[in-house]
Amino acid sequence: MRKPIAECPHGAAGLTERRPGLLARTFGSKGACEACGATEELRVCQTCGYVGCCESHEGHDEVHFEATGHPFIRPHRVPGSTDWLWCYGCKAYLA
Repeated sequence: MRKPIAECPHGAAGLTERRPGLLARTFGSKGACEACGATEELRVCQTCGYVGCCESHEGHDEVHFEATGHPFIRPHRVPGSTDWLWCYGCKAYLA
């Protein structure tokens, strides 16, 4: 994993303040990519809750970013997995 950056000009600092229920929605309710149905390596858009597969599959999370401009994703719920926040605008993990 790349070293996280501390500052993001795309609004990460206010992410949870603007959307208080956001962390509860981080894991979404869908168990598969909304575009292709993949069930592994899923990511959740932190703006709208869209569930997409990561680049190691079809990359529908990035396709969603390119279509909508929603820059933030987190991993879909996986027992024992680590949590992180990625910004497509910065092309970096955020600390």
